Amino acid sequence: MDINDQKYQEIVDYISGGLNEEGRKSMEAWINSSDENQKIYEKILKKSLFVRWSLKSNQIDTKKELKKFENRLNSRVRYMGWIAAAASVIVILSLSVPYLWNQYQENQELISANQTIQPGKKGAQLILSTGKQVAVEDHHQKIKEKDGSFIQLDSKTGLEYSKGETSSNKLIYNTLKTARGNEFSMQLADGTRVWLNADSELRYPVQFTGKNRKVYLKGEAYFDVVHDKDKAFIVNSYNQEVKVYGTEFCINAYSQEEIKTVLVEGSVGVRASPKSAEEKLKPGELSLADMQLGTIEIQKVNVRPYIAWKDGDFVFENESLENIMLRLERWYNVKVFYMNEKCKDFRFSGDMERYADVSSLLYFIQETSNVKFEINKNTIVVMAK
Repeated sequence: MDINDQKYQEIVDYISGGLNEEGRKSMEAWINSSDENQKIYEKILKKSLFVRWSLKSNQIDTKKELKKFENRLNSRVRYMGWIAAAASVIVILSLSVPYLWNQYQENQELISANQTIQPGKKGAQLILSTGKQVAVEDHHQKIKEKDGSFIQLDSKTGLEYSKGETSSNKLIYNTLKTARGNEFSMQLADGTRVWLNADSELRYPVQFTGKNRKVYLKGEAYFDVVHDKDKAFIVNSYNQEVKVYGTEFCINAYSQEEIKTVLVEGSVGVRASPKSAEEKLKPGELSLADMQLGTIEIQKVNVRPYIAWKDGDFVFENESLENIMLRLERWYNVKVFYMNEKCKDFRFSGDMERYADVSSLLYFIQETSNVKFEINKNTIVVMAK
């Protein structure tokens, strides 16, 4: 399956909404005209690990960069089976991605120096009420807690707590911890699903026997809470409390100074401290809780960059390189060293699979910016070009 540069550009423009009505109808007719064309379109749309990188830094002359990419491109036919484009691709990317992918395959050693840093994987440490620790990386077993509850442990599907009769009304707690380079999911006794990101910790009752369903989070987690109008579900993170009855949301509590809560659907109330006023969030809103001042700021956001990790993606939206590298540190379990502090302020937008080798992600940042990387064992060195 091969297409020329012009057709590739037309497909990219169609996906990103850049065609007029006549062009859109023409492209849809082309797509539907054969199975081969349909496959080409679907591959471009869905299967690339290496697209949608766009530089958003006032330190870069984007017109100059665009011209540079145009000069480096040739007019030969490219095979499209490996490359994909997705919504929001800007012009500089649509021109540069095919070139960059070829260069990445040919010159990967320029970054990695033949060293591979693998992405994270499923794994966690379960701490029972007795204090016993169970590694869940390679286990499939059933555990009985001291109140009679059963825990189904599976390294692939996660933890599942059975809802049943308990021998005591006293709350007993378990803790699930993920190290750097690990993630895990679980189902609480009330049916609520929780996805725990790397370097995170969730403490929770084995059975919810009290007046509410309260859990304690450090790090980052996505919650899909089962509705119960009589028992509010509360997530406590360094005294911030998110109160819900049934909804989906994500909390980032890696920092004790500022906690981010983004609402996907439903409604939640957020307090920066027990004495603070409750602020209500609507779907598509983000709360920034200043834990020192006890205040909350609410912003309207695109929720995907905040929750994409749950679905195996990295999504950055005008994000500083410093924040991006913090996320890579947790997921790839690496250290980052800056040779030039100014590099921390470079800003990027991008969308890549979280399970890709880190060198591919670094290569695309490097080739579209004034920053470069070296990998030395388990350390990523960041330098200005």
